[in-house]
Amino acid sequence: MVRWGVLGLGGAANSFANAIQEVENAELKSIASLSKKRNEIFGKRFNISKKNQFDSYEDLINQKDLDAIYIATLNNKHSNLIIKIAEAKKGILCEKPFALNETELNDVITQLNKTKVFFLENIAYRSHPQTPEILNQISNDNIGEITKIESSFGFRVRPIYKFRPGHRLFNKQLGGGAINDIGCYPISFSVLLAKMLQKQNNEILYNIVEANGKINFRGTDDDAFLKINFKNFFEANLEISIKRNIRKPTIIYGTKGKIIIPHPWLPNKNTSIELVRDKNKDIKNIKSIYSVYANTIKAASDAIQKKNIICEYPNMSWHDSIITSKILTEWKNYLYKA
Repeated sequence: MVRWGVLGLGGAANSFANAIQEVENAELKSIASLSKKRNEIFGKRFNISKKNQFDSYEDLINQKDLDAIYIATLNNKHSNLIIKIAEAKKGILCEKPFALNETELNDVITQLNKTKVFFLENIAYRSHPQTPEILNQISNDNIGEITKIESSFGFRVRPIYKFRPGHRLFNKQLGGGAINDIGCYPISFSVLLAKMLQKQNNEILYNIVEANGKINFRGTDDDAFLKINFKNFFEANLEISIKRNIRKPTIIYGTKGKIIIPHPWLPNKNTSIELVRDKNKDIKNIKSIYSVYANTIKAASDAIQKKNIICEYPNMSWHDSIITSKILTEWKNYLYKA
């Protein structure tokens, strides 16, 4: 049994605590929040004993009878907490993004390489059975060579939050903005396909063709668009927003057809993808034993029990997280310098 602790008790932590109940080799043992009230409410809801409720992140990190820790804090705290947990030799599941800039990226990877603890960035769709099914369709040459990807993610934040001082999504110091919050989804998906096509451990080559977006009065991005060329492979057109609900499917275009993914980021236990060739449409139904977040917890717990430092493919690898983070940083640099 892998004993988990959680740092930060917001929405992501609640999703984790609900999902971990599905996983037979994992249990939520300890929680930590800088808010005493949140500790009490969360602890009562999920039956966490008082002795395992901490008002200091460091106290939970240094708890001896924990195997792994899920970081569910604000974005600006992720990299520093990863380093502290790695020093404590515990496994790490970190909410995305794990780093906000190149400096944080380098500091985290340096520490992980030094301590060799388990680390996974929590980009949940990678753990769902839908992802290997998509890769199998491509590997079997069912749509030919990939030529283009169209991928998006958008949700509408309630207007009241836009004018609330300090709200995490609109506070630059807290790592706010659409790119930081959801840009990792279409980027990491594009990186996954580029790595699969490369079939070697060489560096992924890419160049940004176009980047634009809208910056609000608080100085963070509400909308962003990116056109990126993965050299020798395909072009990806990516769109994100925290002002608009974007319900477009992700589409992978090939020389023989295309794959349509109606629910790319949070697929249900029963989901499907569409394979379109000529005028024929083939719907592939996919079943998952676990919910989308439980799949990630299961994958991480299995790896920790095996004493591995990464999850099995196609979960996010350290290299996937590094490339994704670098592209996100370049995207932000293009947008904020425009």
